[in-house]
Amino acid sequence: MEIKHKIPILLLVLYIILGVYVQYNGISQFKSLPSPLYGGDYYYQMGVIWHIREGGNPLESSSMLGGMPGYLPVYGYLCAKFCDLFNLDTMKGMFYFSLVIFVVASVIWFYLFRVLFKDDWIALIGVVLANGINAYPILKYTPFTHQIMIPLFILALYLAFKERKIIYYALLGLIYGLLTLSHMVAFVGATLIILTFLIYEIYKNKDDILSYLKENVKNWGIFGVVALPILMLYWYKPIFIYHLHRPYDRLHMDVIDFGRLDVQISFLIEMIKTYLLNFSSIGGFINTILVWMGLYAFYNSKEDALKEFIKVFGIGSIFATFCYFITEPLLKMHFVPTYMHNFYLWATAIIIGLYGLNYIMERYNLNELNKKVVIFGLLFIVLFANSTYAFVNYVNNDRWANVGKHPMPEMYVSLQHYLLKNTDVNDVILSTKELSFAINSISGRKVMVNRWAHQNDPYINLPQRDMDAAIILYGNDTKKKLELIKKYNVSYLYWDYYWINSEFQFDKYGRLVGMYDPLMTYDTEENRRYLDKYGVKYIPMYFWVDPSTRYDNVRKFHILVISPQNYYNFTNPWKPDLNKYLVEVWNYTYNGKKIAALYKINIK
Repeated sequence: MEIKHKIPILLLVLYIILGVYVQYNGISQFKSLPSPLYGGDYYYQMGVIWHIREGGNPLESSSMLGGMPGYLPVYGYLCAKFCDLFNLDTMKGMFYFSLVIFVVASVIWFYLFRVLFKDDWIALIGVVLANGINAYPILKYTPFTHQIMIPLFILALYLAFKERKIIYYALLGLIYGLLTLSHMVAFVGATLIILTFLIYEIYKNKDDILSYLKENVKNWGIFGVVALPILMLYWYKPIFIYHLHRPYDRLHMDVIDFGRLDVQISFLIEMIKTYLLNFSSIGGFINTILVWMGLYAFYNSKEDALKEFIKVFGIGSIFATFCYFITEPLLKMHFVPTYMHNFYLWATAIIIGLYGLNYIMERYNLNELNKKVVIFGLLFIVLFANSTYAFVNYVNNDRWANVGKHPMPEMYVSLQHYLLKNTDVNDVILSTKELSFAINSISGRKVMVNRWAHQNDPYINLPQRDMDAAIILYGNDTKKKLELIKKYNVSYLYWDYYWINSEFQFDKYGRLVGMYDPLMTYDTEENRRYLDKYGVKYIPMYFWVDPSTRYDNVRKFHILVISPQNYYNFTNPWKPDLNKYLVEVWNYTYNGKKIAALYKINIK
């Protein structure tokens, strides 16, 4: 092949090199994660990686003993092994691993688009659209799935659909199985899209269905044989142990309320604007124009395997995103459309846009190399510059990016060193939910209570845990406290100056003026009797469960909030009957005052 025909490959290599350079310059400014220490997604993800590095089971919860993993383990496991391989601190390893993801994702997206469109120039533009520099740094399992697993799934699905070879069905089974360990919404979406393809093929071959089944039963059998063992790595416990029982409403507490018709319609309109009428930025404008070009091309082009695939994939993506119109009335549930569209409608829009670009190229005879160099080269430069600008703007101006330019508080650095050196990964620590979140994030150590949304385990009884923690800390029955400490294998109690403010805020006159993330449970007669029995005061409220999503379009619940009246004092908020079981093993002082302490719980 002559050098002039390798220009797209050379530009891809240049894009990867420049992308790594730009990102490295950006992330080198970070001294901590660009995320809140209390309740930040990146910090919870760091806890997952610490959990794995310290010997925790990747297929179990990184924050609660015996639970299901909330942040599914593929990203965390790979990042942990990357850190181990290069002997990196976990936080630093997360930043460097993001660079690796960028390189790998660029290659995967390029290969996908080359297979679909058989044109390296189209594939090059697709890479910059799908794997823009501004999508980074990737420090969490969701964007990892977005940039790595989604293109692999589309590639395997297309090859299986087009070639009908058993090897591609095996590959599809492998990727599909891994999706359940990568991101649950992506897995559900893939399930619905595969079902869409299966229904389409059955309908297409309805006049000779027996021949179709005879020809394809082996393919789908191999798909199932490969996928099922991987699926069971996650689904065995939910199906055979928990029997899919969910003790609290995980789906409606931290996303917009898709059970409301006004929210359903509003989201539909927002998606139309996002993908068909997005002129809010240069990138949005280009994507919108490309999508309309693709729709025009669809209307005017002849039917072929690629067009057929895109059509069925698009229908599956639309159904996966908007099936809440059916599932909410019938099942009182949804599949998190705010994530679903970002996985599958987004990918569909890019593929349709590239289809339109490819159609225009062929329709107007732009296949000559000189024309391609000018047109695609210019588009490549514009997209690359826009993506780079967005990334630099994020690093320079984003609120949490600027927080990440400062080190983690020294108090937590000291605590982290102690925990990693002197405790086991499965030791359980009791504190408030926000402090527990921070403890788990910096060490992977287990906690008794946590932020419900980040725990992200629909099968563990978080409301019961909050009540039991309240009884241990504030109840009037020491025997019951010791029983619960043994039940939850609690080994340590952690306190610092933020204990009270992590739950409630008071003004200088001692008046309650705000509430963040206190212990809580659902308001039922049974729960009231349970708390009353052990002397725990509570406040009945109709309020939001998740502290970060208090909006009018998010569902509220009838809850019992564990009252601040239970606090004993500022430095010893728990009832003093616990103190004889506590041995201080670590503390941190500031200006001569103790502002944090870790206590070992000794029960004979």
